[in-house]
Amino acid sequence: MKIKCEYCEQMIEDTDPQCPYCGAVNENVKRGASQVPTTIDELKSFCAAHNMPLEKMRFFIGEDYKGARAFGIFQDGNGDFVVYKNKDNGQRAVRYQGKDEAYAVNEIYQKLKAEVLDRKGGKRNTSQPAQNPQPVRSNNKRRRKKRSSGLVTAVVIIFIVAVVIWAACDDTPSSGYYSYGGNTYYNQNGSWYMYDDSLDDWTSDFDVPDELDDDKSAGDYYQSISYTDDMGATDFQDSDYYVETSSYDDDDWDSDSWDSDDSWDSGGWDSWDSGSTDWDSDW
Repeated sequence: MKIKCEYCEQMIEDTDPQCPYCGAVNENVKRGASQVPTTIDELKSFCAAHNMPLEKMRFFIGEDYKGARAFGIFQDGNGDFVVYKNKDNGQRAVRYQGKDEAYAVNEIYQKLKAEVLDRKGGKRNTSQPAQNPQPVRSNNKRRRKKRSSGLVTAVVIIFIVAVVIWAACDDTPSSGYYSYGGNTYYNQNGSWYMYDDSLDDWTSDFDVPDELDDDKSAGDYYQSISYTDDMGATDFQDSDYYVETSSYDDDDWDSDSWDSDDSWDSGGWDSWDSGSTDWDSDW
């Protein structure tokens, strides 16, 4: 796929490690070089590398699992990638169905991450070591130190719980280009912009279609995070609305520091309890 070099603006292949015109590093390849998978096969390898017991975790990668209590992703006979959740009663809720494999894989990957975070947060909340009795001393400094330590622990626990709730409740459509009703749109951290042919520029002055403002249906119209010259619009990064990704996007969640082996260690996969998952919600 052709994308625009972020430095000289020449069209290059998205797989080129460097721009053949100016020699700049292809940031698209650089971002994709992390451990975050973009295909079903890569996701399978990722899970295998971290020794995840997927069946016990109730994640079925590359499989159209029909039983209750399951998250999964597979490619159907029409070539669509389907991300789904089978609820406690066996009813299926489809999170995404479309041709964008990277988008679909990221959806199930983020849910996998949220489930791991949930276990890690819970474990931290319940595994605080008991404090051993200290010799009786009249020492106010020691008491103040204990109170400060307890306060820090409480703040850390509250932060972890807030992160888990945020990960589970976030329903903002993914950033990138969308095509709907003959128009091209761009979502940037939950804010929508439309390409106006009459202005030959992007605008924020319009009514966002309900189908795009709903995270469950927006994925049907998603195109890509990267610009291509067949989108019927100019590159959003060239507009006055564009903000550098690092300042607003959730790429920090996909950083190597989080996706290290230690971060994915839930404290022992043998203790995984799928009963703690909310199986009644759509996602």
